Amino acid sequence: MRNSFISLLMLLLLPLDVAAETVGMPFLRLNAGARGAALAEAVTALPDAEAASANPAALRTDGRRTLAFTHVAWIQSIRHDYLSALFAGKRSTWAVTAQLSQADDLERRTGPTTDPLGSFGVYDGAVGLSYARVWTTYLRLGGSVRLIRQAIATRTATGAAFDLGALRSLGDYLHLGFAVRNLGGMSALGESATSLPRSGRLGLSYTRLPHLLVSGEIQRARGSSISLHLGAEWTATRRLTLRTGYQTTDSRHLSAGLGLKTERWSVDYAFVPFDSGLGEAHRLSLQLHRH
Repeated sequence: MRNSFISLLMLLLLPLDVAAETVGMPFLRLNAGARGAALAEAVTALPDAEAASANPAALRTDGRRTLAFTHVAWIQSIRHDYLSALFAGKRSTWAVTAQLSQADDLERRTGPTTDPLGSFGVYDGAVGLSYARVWTTYLRLGGSVRLIRQAIATRTATGAAFDLGALRSLGDYLHLGFAVRNLGGMSALGESATSLPRSGRLGLSYTRLPHLLVSGEIQRARGSSISLHLGAEWTATRRLTLRTGYQTTDSRHLSAGLGLKTERWSVDYAFVPFDSGLGEAHRLSLQLHRH
C-alpha cells in the first residue's frame, strides 16, 4: 500500500503540458468554498473537506449530511456559484455538486472599432459526483467525475473531467494529501477545443498547535509554473474561526477570511486581492448540517 501511495505522488513530477498552451475554464482549478480561498487554496491535506474539495479523498467522514451554497464575486464582473450536497458515512462519503461561472455584457468586435457590434456572454457549468472511502486506518482514497458545458455567444461545447486523490495520515495531527485534477477533455468550440486546467497538488496539514491549523502545498498546473500555497486557521472561540493565507501565483498572493458556526449551520467568508489593478474577489459560503 505504501508503494502505491508513492506511485501516486510521482505523478506530480510528470509534465502537465507545455506552458505555451492556452488553457480555459480556470474556475475548475478553484476550491469551491470560502474556507479554501481564505487559506490560499492550501486545502489538499485537510481531512474534513467540503463537498467540492480540491481533493476528493479528503471529504468528511463524520456521519453528517451537508447542503452548501457558495457565491463568488470574482474580478472583471465574473461570477461563480456552487451548490453541493454531501452524504457522509463513517467509512465512505458521497457528494453531488453543481457549479456555474458566467460573465455577461462582453463587447463584441471583429476588429478595432470605436463602438462594439453588440455584446455576448460566456457561461461555463459543470455537474459532478464525488466518492471517498477510508481504505485503511491511515489512508483514504477518492475520485470525482464532472460533466462540463461551455457556451460562448452562440457556440457550445461539452466534455468531462476526472479527479483522483489520496489522503494519508502520518500521525494523529499530521496529514499528507495528493490530488490530480481535471483529467479529461472538451469537444471543439468552433475550430478548436478548450484545454482543461489539469493540475497536480501535494500538501501537508498539521493540527497539533493549540487552536491552530497550518497547511501548505505545492501545485503544478497546465500552462503555469509550480506555485506554493500556505494557510493558517485559528479557532478564536467555539463559534469564530479566523483564517489567512499566502500563495505565489502570478496574479494574487495574500488572502484572509473568517468562519462562524453553530451545531446546524456555518458561514464562511474570504477576501482575495489581485495584483495589477485587477481588483479583488469576495467569496461567501453557507452550509447547513444534519446528522
